[in-house]
Amino acid sequence: MAVAALAVALAACGGSTSSSTTSTAAPTTSGPTTTTGGSTSSSTTTASGTPACRTASLTVSIGSPNGSAGASHYGLTFQNTGTAACTLYGYPGVSFLNSAGSQIGDPAQRQGASATTVTVAPGGNAYASIAVTDPGIPPCSGSTAAAQVRVYPPGETHAAQVPAPTGLLVCSSPNTTAYLSSTVSAVSSTAS
Repeated sequence: MAVAALAVALAACGGSTSSSTTSTAAPTTSGPTTTTGGSTSSSTTTASGTPACRTASLTVSIGSPNGSAGASHYGLTFQNTGTAACTLYGYPGVSFLNSAGSQIGDPAQRQGASATTVTVAPGGNAYASIAVTDPGIPPCSGSTAAAQVRVYPPGETHAAQVPAPTGLLVCSSPNTTAYLSSTVSAVSSTAS
C-alpha cells in the first residue's frame, strides 16, 4: 500500500530525473530545450517495448540543398545502425559550427507539423528537414560559413557532428520575430 501511494505521489510530481527505463504510451521528451541545441534525455520505451534511439546507434547525414525563395532546405536522415528497432519522437536539436568549432548564431527553431513516434527498423531511416534562411535578408547583420552541423537526435544529450554542405552560410546575428536563421521539422517516417 505504501509503495502504491509513493508511485501516485511521484506521478503527480510530473516525472523524475531517473535514467531507468519506463513504459509509457509515447516518449515524453521532445528534443532541444537549450540555446546550445542540447536536449533533455531519459530512457523511455513505447507501449510496444521499443526503446528510444540513441545517438551511438544512429548515422546522421545531411542532403544537398534544395532552394526556395529566401531559404535553402536540407534533408536530415537518421539511419538506425543498431541491431534492434528503436523509436524517435520529437524535434532534433540542430546548430551550425564554424571552422573553429564555435556555434554560429542561434540553433534551429522548431517548426512544422506536430511530432509523432517513428519506429526505425535496423538499417531503416527516419527523416527531418532543416530550412536555412538566406542571410542576405534583413535584419540579419552578418553571416558565417558553416563547417559542421551539430545534430542532437530527439531526446538525446549526445550530438552527432556531420560536415556541412559546401557553401552553407548561416546568419550569425540573433533571431528576431521577423527573422529566424534556421528551422527544423519534427522527425517523420517519410523524407520531405
